[in-house]
Amino acid sequence: MMGSLSHQPQGIARLAHWLKAGARRAASLLLPPEAEERGRLRLRVFRIIALADLTLGLYYIVWRYTASLNMRALWFAIPLVLAETYSFIDTILFIFMMWKPPRRAAPPPLEGATVDVYVTTYNELVELVRLTAEAATRITWPNTQVYILDDGARPVMKAMAEELGCGYITRSDEWTGKPRHAKAGNVNNALLQTFGEFILILDADQIPAPQIVDRCIGYFRNPQVAFVQTPQYFYNLPPGDPFGSDAPLFYGPILQGKDGWDAAFFCGSNAILRREALMQLGLTGYVQEMEQRVRRGLSEIERDLARREADTPVQRAALHSLRPALIQARQSLKDGQPLEVVSDIVRDAVAAAQQTVAQQDMAAIAEDLRAMAAAGDETAAQVSQFMLERLPDLAREVTESAPSGPEAVGLSPQAIEDLALTRADEAVPVMALATFSITEDMATAMRLHAMGWRSVFHPEILAYGLAPEDLGSALKQRLRWAQGTIQVFLRENPFLIKGLSFPQRLQYFTTMYSYFSGFFNLIYVLSPIVYLFTTIPPVSAWSLEFAWRLVPFLLLNKLMFRYVAWGLSIWRGEQYSLALFPLWIQAVVSVLAGAKLKFVVTSKQRQTGNYLHLIRPQLLIVWLTALAIMYGLFSFIVGWNLQVEGTLVNIFWGCYNIVMLSAIVRAAVYKPPASWEARPPAFLFPSGYPIHSSAN
Repeated sequence: MMGSLSHQPQGIARLAHWLKAGARRAASLLLPPEAEERGRLRLRVFRIIALADLTLGLYYIVWRYTASLNMRALWFAIPLVLAETYSFIDTILFIFMMWKPPRRAAPPPLEGATVDVYVTTYNELVELVRLTAEAATRITWPNTQVYILDDGARPVMKAMAEELGCGYITRSDEWTGKPRHAKAGNVNNALLQTFGEFILILDADQIPAPQIVDRCIGYFRNPQVAFVQTPQYFYNLPPGDPFGSDAPLFYGPILQGKDGWDAAFFCGSNAILRREALMQLGLTGYVQEMEQRVRRGLSEIERDLARREADTPVQRAALHSLRPALIQARQSLKDGQPLEVVSDIVRDAVAAAQQTVAQQDMAAIAEDLRAMAAAGDETAAQVSQFMLERLPDLAREVTESAPSGPEAVGLSPQAIEDLALTRADEAVPVMALATFSITEDMATAMRLHAMGWRSVFHPEILAYGLAPEDLGSALKQRLRWAQGTIQVFLRENPFLIKGLSFPQRLQYFTTMYSYFSGFFNLIYVLSPIVYLFTTIPPVSAWSLEFAWRLVPFLLLNKLMFRYVAWGLSIWRGEQYSLALFPLWIQAVVSVLAGAKLKFVVTSKQRQTGNYLHLIRPQLLIVWLTALAIMYGLFSFIVGWNLQVEGTLVNIFWGCYNIVMLSAIVRAAVYKPPASWEARPPAFLFPSGYPIHSSAN
């Protein structure tokens, strides 16, 4: 007996060994040995799951609209089915995005390419920028020049740049009193002062790996590639990632999926961009804006002519002389003539009309002087004679020197200024990075794609940065992202921009669409509360018929999502996707209301304090849900509510909502462990850290 027991551990070990060996043999038979073949098999499995999910989802949504609405409570039933429809459309967009992700491997480098490294900074600590700048000077690509773009114009930052041998660029006096356009303006300013063929843009906290250029520069062998984006990875995430800053799904499967449709985004940092593409974009944007201004100027002049009531026959004739010029200018614009030609046609005609009116006015003055001369005023006679002899020249000089010249013929100065083909309101006439949105990166990428340029997402982590270390900073950052994305959607809707392919339009729309989820998530968190307090169902019945349509769809949907994110930690991200519903609603409402938005630099230092005041809506939902669950149980126990299925479904639903919202509640009061310390990966600093990481 004892002998048999003593041999049990060995027997168990042998059994485990046999099982593992059998599993490996089974895997070798089922899975192809080549990585390329395994990738294709994985994609085929995803497509099968996705098509099945779409089938079940469509079946469920059709049934919801045709057979399940509670017609006696449409005020409740319709919002919920609309929320479900939004989610189903989101699933369709997700499946389309993930349909053909490419497999990228670093190509051979593009020998001889010159690279400018931009380290952008505004108010970050000098020690923090030093970490990034020193690492940038150790980039192994031979033809690189590092520049610190200091929008704060700090002497101590300039001294540090000189110490490290980096270039130092800040704004010149020509920016005084002009729009600065935050980070986009900072980069646009530097583009006109450097000469590298390619630009590596790094935020102040994004410490690059030495091989970042070597691994990415080869993609530019394709002359149509405008930029290569790499992931953003954070080395300072506290245990458990309480603020949901880690984004492995976005900087992994999502960007890979978009890359498959040639719609990978430029994310503002850790990206290499082709200077030629940026300058072409800037010049094209300049020409387009000038054309818009010329069209606006022509329209304004036409409106002025329609409104103007001339005081004299001379003024009427002068105004009438502008009409042929306007017709000619419109035709020249239609024929594709240079804008200078169009502008000169109208400006010359306006100048001629001004001179006609001025000449008539001076002739009237000369006649008055002649009348004075007839009364014996010899000086008046001399002046009158002089004016009559040089009347055309004097009229031209007066017209050119008088600032109110256009108004003399009833034209607004703004209309004439629009024809000047200048950007007098901007410090830099050519803006390569988009400046109309506080998310300049997405807007710039979309414009580049619309011009026919291509993009690449290289999925290798090649830079290490800082995430917000408190909830307040994290929420400010995400609000800026959301507001900027909605700005782009309203200003340059991807479905209306010429040049984008249909898949590219869908990929940009998918990201914009996601920020409208706040309204529908609000419906999801309120629904169990409403039912448990009122027992009014949004469906005709909480029946088995309802369950066997919904549950398979939800389970398969979860399976598909988890399959795509295999091996990634995404639970915290799922929690925040629901918990941030008030922030997304705020973003949409503020942009639609026309709020003036400012680019806010994300704090790189932990801000101490309690942030419960920032999550009042979430706290209210948690409190109401808990109260509704207790009330629902009590009402069932005492016999007020005998709907077993509905009560159980909504209690489960309410508990799920509380679990999801609990992440942001904990984050509001989170304090990192005293022993925790964030340090960049040691391989970035082979000779030791230049500073202590607590300076971050």
